[in-house]
Amino acid sequence: MRVARVGVVGMMMAVTALTVGCAAKKRPVVPVQIIADEDRLDWAVNEPDFIVIRKSCRTLDVYRYGQRIRSYPAVFGEGGKERKLYEGDHRTPTGLYEIIGQHYHDRWEYFFLLDYPNAEDARRYQVAMASGEIPARGSTHAGIGGAVGIHGTDKPWLNRSGVDWTWGCISVDNDAIRELELFVHVGTPVLIED
Repeated sequence: MRVARVGVVGMMMAVTALTVGCAAKKRPVVPVQIIADEDRLDWAVNEPDFIVIRKSCRTLDVYRYGQRIRSYPAVFGEGGKERKLYEGDHRTPTGLYEIIGQHYHDRWEYFFLLDYPNAEDARRYQVAMASGEIPARGSTHAGIGGAVGIHGTDKPWLNRSGVDWTWGCISVDNDAIRELELFVHVGTPVLIED
């Protein structure tokens, strides 16, 4: 199921993902005929739920059948805006992922685990390893990493101030993560854009 979905969505996202802007904030649900173009992802009309995270806009948007139904402010890894490459770089990955696990978390309310690293991440890591870009860690090199997800916060003042503080995850405030828990599930696709 995932392979077919990612294949169709993957082909379409390269062409259309950047057509949606950063204009949206949390808005009420309105009839389709009066929704602005930036509130729709036509290539996702067959997806019951879809998350688009835009690092440049600092948002996490939830789409239902291609229509944006929620938008939340988000913060990211403290390692900078570059794409995640290896474990410990504290960067947030960029690409198409899927939620593969979710659970309540004492520190962050909820945690939605992404399937990072995906095949593209593994390919980039191997290229970087061959070119000497991966730092040494004792007698070996830094691994590719994992355990990247979407979660709430135990540092609400940093989230409100837009400070990137995570080690590579995406963080939204706790009211947002509680609401998000109602919309997403294991199998929800997540597109993370720069």
